[in-house]
Amino acid sequence: MFGYVVANMDKLSVAEKQKYRSCYCSLCKALGTHHGTISRITLTYDMTFLALFLSALYKPDHTIEMERCMIHPIKPHPYWQNGITDYAADMNVALAYYNFLDDWTDERKMLSWWESKLFEQEVKLITAKYPHQCSVIRKCLNELSTIEKSGELNPDIPANCFGKLLGEIFIWREDDCAENLRAFGRALGKFIYIMDACLDLKADIQNERYNPLVGSSSENFRDILNLLMADCTEKYQQLPIEQDRQLIENILYSGVWTRYEAANQKTKEKSKQ
Repeated sequence: MFGYVVANMDKLSVAEKQKYRSCYCSLCKALGTHHGTISRITLTYDMTFLALFLSALYKPDHTIEMERCMIHPIKPHPYWQNGITDYAADMNVALAYYNFLDDWTDERKMLSWWESKLFEQEVKLITAKYPHQCSVIRKCLNELSTIEKSGELNPDIPANCFGKLLGEIFIWREDDCAENLRAFGRALGKFIYIMDACLDLKADIQNERYNPLVGSSSENFRDILNLLMADCTEKYQQLPIEQDRQLIENILYSGVWTRYEAANQKTKEKSKQ
């Protein structure tokens, strides 16, 4: 369900591409530093966006450094570290752990059980630091699993559940921005859940898997997704964000649609054959 909150690289300037990549590298660095090299396998663009978004809002002090790594061994690349990249790394690991655990519980995937064991001790430490966020992640994923097993066909119910989860992850600290951040995260989470259901609909029907949209009368969900993203961007505009604004808006207005557009293009090409 993750991997939707990405930039549209084709529409970024050279400087914006560099900033986006450096944010990704910053989160990767934070994961390796605080949770070990193996934790880098959990790295997501969604939590990269979290680090970028919260850094733009709070503007914490940081210094930009350069390094080579296993992925980029020849050319040094920039990264930075601050409290927000550390927080995003913690949330990245917590989400991955509970997702692995959910896959093991629901589908008895041995690989997921093994992967969850890799991060069990790390998540105990993260839970001690962020008990509220980790509690919400665990409870919402359990609730979501129950909803999906029941075959619930009102898509608002599971979407709201996932929205609640993401809304709490956006709360780095309880302050004057927390209410608007929570509302923004919830709206973004609802959009992600419905987008994921839209793109998986045909495959889920063929494989007899749960999808809350199977009872819908139309497979053209663009209008619904537009309404959900309009709500999300309205909540975004209520936050005092100026730093990296063009990059953030590239993601919210264009990047989140890249997988949807790619799927539509693939469908059109197949219909021509």
